[in-house]
Amino acid sequence: MSTEVAPRHEDRVIPVVSALEAHGLIDPARHQEAVEVVAEALGVAEVEATPLRRRLAELAGYLGGAFVVAAGALFVAEQWTDLTVAAQVLLLFGIAVLLFVAGAAVAVTGGGFAALLDAEQSVRRRLASVLFTGGSAAAAAAVIVWLIDVVEQRGNEVDDQWLIGFGGSLTLLVLATVGYRLAHSLLGQLAVAVGAAYAIPFVLEGFDLVDAPVVVGLAFLGLGLGWLVLAERGVWHEVVPGQILGAALVVVGAQIPVASDDAWVGYLVTILVAMAGFTVYVVRRAWPYLAVGVVGVTLAVPEALLDWTEGSLGTAGVLLVAGVTLLGASLLGLRLRKEVEHPS
Repeated sequence: MSTEVAPRHEDRVIPVVSALEAHGLIDPARHQEAVEVVAEALGVAEVEATPLRRRLAELAGYLGGAFVVAAGALFVAEQWTDLTVAAQVLLLFGIAVLLFVAGAAVAVTGGGFAALLDAEQSVRRRLASVLFTGGSAAAAAAVIVWLIDVVEQRGNEVDDQWLIGFGGSLTLLVLATVGYRLAHSLLGQLAVAVGAAYAIPFVLEGFDLVDAPVVVGLAFLGLGLGWLVLAERGVWHEVVPGQILGAALVVVGAQIPVASDDAWVGYLVTILVAMAGFTVYVVRRAWPYLAVGVVGVTLAVPEALLDWTEGSLGTAGVLLVAGVTLLGASLLGLRLRKEVEHPS
């Protein structure tokens, strides 16, 4: 369903949103979203249900894409071992091209790619995004198959193994990003995140750094921070999911060194991440940052105590510390949320 403001009520909604933006309470980049929320809260929004014809068209598009993928998968399962490497690559690449062409056709028949940004074109946008994402995955698979053959022919499989994963993840990252820019959706954002996350260990392996947990952790931490910046800037249209993905990457990055000889780096970074999460929550008022603070404190404190006491606390002691820490972090989070929602 899409929500829009009736023209006769615009003079009530727009001034409210503009005043909130002027006082820094709303990001101007999210003007239209704020207008819709205020209009709905004031009860002056007109809700337009997606027609049944559009829903059926979207469903048909999904089914069509699924049939293409299923047909390709069935053929691959039956004939894959009998195909040459060139035929395998061409088959996967052909599926990728077909899916991208289908996505482009969905956009063109709806008024072009620019029209996909309109709220009324949400059905077409989601369908195009699914097709683009599927095409990105198929292209990444084609690159992986090709690189496996290249590495085998070079006869240096151990040293060049990272090239296979890097080539596949980079292909997915680039094409999924292009697909997301053409037709954004949560699925498209997830595909970009998968490509970026998988690329990190392969890149580090190429520089012989994959066995350095601190470096790996900092790389994931940097990716998460970058993801959050993009979410706050509105580059990710699905803002809250973008914040969740970025927050998860940040916490994972902070925790990776914990399993190494430099565990103290992991404890310290996790605590810093938690404090930063609480701080940003006060400013941005987005619950994923609050979750980062609670989860970070809950993880770091018991881990550090267990390490420093060399396990003398025992299982019961660790559980007690973890419970008390979680309770304290939750109370702190609730306190911050109360102050944010009801400032004195």
